[in-house]
Amino acid sequence: MSIFKIQITAGKPAVFNPNPLTVYVNDSVYWFNGDPSQSHWPAPSAADPKGFLPFQVTPNAPSTQVSFPAPKKIPYVCVNHPGETGLIVVKSRKKKYAFGGKTKKGPFGGTTKKGAFGLKTR
Repeated sequence: MSIFKIQITAGKPAVFNPNPLTVYVNDSVYWFNGDPSQSHWPAPSAADPKGFLPFQVTPNAPSTQVSFPAPKKIPYVCVNHPGETGLIVVKSRKKKYAFGGKTKKGPFGGTTKKGAFGLKTR
């Protein structure tokens, strides 16, 4: 699992960077408010301000981390400034096999000769 930062940069409107942000299931995301004068509050919608965070992100401060349990696209908006929007794309991780790939058939990656230790027995 990884931790990703979304930088909030001051402006009219302020900008979320990167936008969109691509993460994987169960990765953590946090916002850092680089706006020196205004608080920002990223949320799934203005009607659901506590959808990600229980509080606003104050100037020059980080938010708490959030993670996403399933693949999906999550648009979000700043509750305090509706013109500020962003998108988080959550992807599933590809399954990895033992040793980084498929192994050959048979024990030890190959076939064995007949008999104990590969020798014919009498």
